[in-house]
Amino acid sequence: MLAPCLALVAAAPSAASASSIAVDRACYANPSQRADTVRLTGVGFTPNAQYQVTLDGQPLPSGTGTTDAAGNVTGSFTSPELDQGVREHTYKLGVQEGANAPETQFTVARLLANFTPASGDPKTLKVRFRLFGFGLSGTQAPPIYVHYIRPDDKVHKTVRLGTGGGACGSIERTARRRLFPFAARRGTWHLQFDSSWTYRKGTSKSTFLFFAVAVKIKSG
Repeated sequence: MLAPCLALVAAAPSAASASSIAVDRACYANPSQRADTVRLTGVGFTPNAQYQVTLDGQPLPSGTGTTDAAGNVTGSFTSPELDQGVREHTYKLGVQEGANAPETQFTVARLLANFTPASGDPKTLKVRFRLFGFGLSGTQAPPIYVHYIRPDDKVHKTVRLGTGGGACGSIERTARRRLFPFAARRGTWHLQFDSSWTYRKGTSKSTFLFFAVAVKIKSG
């Protein structure tokens, strides 16, 4: 796993009776898809004391510093890279300073949609869809749809797959259903997954989250 580096700056004075830390969001993108910055704030520490930031119990490189005169700390780092094959992971973030060791957590997710099994006759195949990261836009409990785009690039049908849960708006797996809930004609279809009932073609310039998968129908 790639280790992020923490950039430390002084925080504005703030009074607190016990140490605590927080991050600015619950979910961040995997940096291979989008570079997100995790912003950390902490209050209630010993003034002018040294501390160490940890990620999943391990020291964060460049994550040492000194609290300000009010016992506060702030910092930022790029969201950590997920291990190969990992779709989503919740990290435990901590700050250790003397007897103070508060913790919080955040989740990193890949924007991803797929289905299993991935082989067989797509015209009759029954699958479970797996959907991750559809809450990366900041939307809580996003609806997730699949738009079936014909070989002529026209939308044929839109189906709601469910509501994304957890910090990143993901569905670990749906109920088993037909991959194509209609008679699909021959050619290459595109399945576009997003959070809108109304279909808009996703491109590299799109400002909304989407994930597309191509499926080839060989007969029909």
